[in-house]
Amino acid sequence: MPATAPGVALGHYYFGPLLVPERHLPAGAFVAHDGSFHHVPILSVEADEGPRRIVLLEAFDRNWRGRGVRIGGTTSASPPELAAVLSVARPEDSLGLLVTGGPHIEVRLGSPRTDLSEVVASLSRLAPDGANGPDFLDGVLEATRWFGSPQPGDAILEFGMPDTWDRAKAKRVRAELTRREIRLFSLGGAYTEAGGDAGASGEWQSPLARLCDESGGGWENLAYLGVDAGDTMRWEWQNAAKALYDLAKFAYIVRLAKTGPRVKLQLTPATFDRPQWIHLAYPSPLPVCPPPAAPPEKSRKQVARTP
Repeated sequence: MPATAPGVALGHYYFGPLLVPERHLPAGAFVAHDGSFHHVPILSVEADEGPRRIVLLEAFDRNWRGRGVRIGGTTSASPPELAAVLSVARPEDSLGLLVTGGPHIEVRLGSPRTDLSEVVASLSRLAPDGANGPDFLDGVLEATRWFGSPQPGDAILEFGMPDTWDRAKAKRVRAELTRREIRLFSLGGAYTEAGGDAGASGEWQSPLARLCDESGGGWENLAYLGVDAGDTMRWEWQNAAKALYDLAKFAYIVRLAKTGPRVKLQLTPATFDRPQWIHLAYPSPLPVCPPPAAPPEKSRKQVARTP
C-alpha cells in the first residue's frame, strides 16, 4: 500500500526580502529519488490551505525583567510581531502562545481568539517578579506536545533571539519536530551568521536556521529587533511576521510510493525561468512512513523458563 510522505512539502520563492509561498506549482514540478537517483513515483500532489494549528512562541531575552517588553518596544508597547499575526489570522486557524526565557505565559491551542489577544496586549505590562517560563529549547519541546496527533501543516512560529543553545537538547527538539510532523519557522533568531556551520548552500548558518530548515519550515533573514528599534524596523518585523504566517498556512501534500531517510524531493528546474529562486522545504531526513511498528513486549509467560 502506498505510503504518504510525512509532514508537508512547502514550495516558496524569494520576493524582495521576504519569503512568499508559491501556490501554483503543477504536479510535474516535483521529482523524488532514493538517494541513489533511483526514481520514486509521486502518486499525487495537492495544494493545501486547510485549517492550521500554529503555536506562536515568543522568546524573551535575559534582560526582560529590567525593561518590560523583550522585543521591539517599551513598557507601553506589546511585541509588534504577535499583534501583526493576530491582525491577519484566519478564524478557522487554531492559535496558541508560549513565552520562553521570561515570564511563564501560555495560551493553549483551541483557546478563544479574544483570550489570546488579551494576553498579547498584557505583555506590555509584565510583573518583574513573576515566575519564569521554560528556556527556549525546552519551550519548543513543550509546544510540540500541545499538538497531539499530527495534522497537515502543524507549525511553530518563533519570534526573538534564544539566550542559549544546547546541542544535545537541540537534537531532541529536531527529533520531536520530525516525529510529530511540525514545521518550525523563525524571525529574528535564525539569520545567517558567522560562527555557525556551513549549510548545504555553503553559507554560514546559525543552529536555529538549520533546525528550521530540517523541520521543513523556514526563517526570515531579519536582524534581532532590540528595545531601541525604530519605526522602520518595527514595520519590517510586522511584515515579516505576516509573511511567516502566510508560509505556515500553505503547503503541498506530496504522496509518495515510499519514504525514508534516503528519499529526496526536488523541483524540476525546467519548470521555471529562474529555478534558483525556488526553494523546497520538507522534513529532512524524511522518516519512514508509516513508521515501523514497535516490537511487541514479551509477556512473563513467554520468557519464563520451563522447569
